[in-house]
Amino acid sequence: MYPIKSFGMIIGDDFNNRAKQLLVKLAELTEQNTDIKLAVEVLVEDLNLDRTELKNLLEYLEDKDLVKIATIGGPFLYGHIYITERGLHKAAKLK
Repeated sequence: MYPIKSFGMIIGDDFNNRAKQLLVKLAELTEQNTDIKLAVEVLVEDLNLDRTELKNLLEYLEDKDLVKIATIGGPFLYGHIYITERGLHKAAKLK
């Protein structure tokens, strides 16, 4: 049986990996342009995420100043997002 601490690290690693995937995909879809507003639904379809997971990932990335939530609403809670300069730099390092 794994200790709870190890289990939490596994969950954290998976969450971080999903956040990294989302950031890299966002950089790709916006053509590395911080002025392009991207519909969140595009990310959902491409990465196969559910609403709760996506909401948590976007809030995490926004807290890190890697994305900016532009509009709220739509079927996935947030309508559109931008990648920030910091997000572009981080995404480039992750490739």
